[in-house]
Amino acid sequence: MNAKQRIEQVESKILYRKQGKRYIQVTDDNSYFGLQEGYWLVKIAPGCTSVRQCVYPDKAEIQAAAHNKQDKLMEIVRKAGEARPNPIKLTKEEHKDWQAFIKKHGESFNMLCYPSLQEVTEKIIDELFKKD
Repeated sequence: MNAKQRIEQVESKILYRKQGKRYIQVTDDNSYFGLQEGYWLVKIAPGCTSVRQCVYPDKAEIQAAAHNKQDKLMEIVRKAGEARPNPIKLTKEEHKDWQAFIKKHGESFNMLCYPSLQEVTEKIIDELFKKD
């Protein structure tokens, strides 16, 4: 079998449907020939097809959920990672000194703290298991 015959054989398996005056390709058996051996996660949405290699097939549902929620997860991590004031109990003298320091140097020197990785992780897990 030469190259031309192989191409004709492959093209003979492609199915088309008529849409108006045109024929639109419906199937392409060769589209998966480029994939390596392993498990793959495929998502088809209007105007978009996403193909990702799935390393752990027993966790495919979690991986699919994570990919579906990726934009929301990035927003959660960004918000959770923002610095915020940390309320600390000060004595009257410390408070007076602190107010004098802020008055002299400005509000930008207020204390900030960051959330723990545990807090960020909990928010991600909550989002993964949230029902839409």
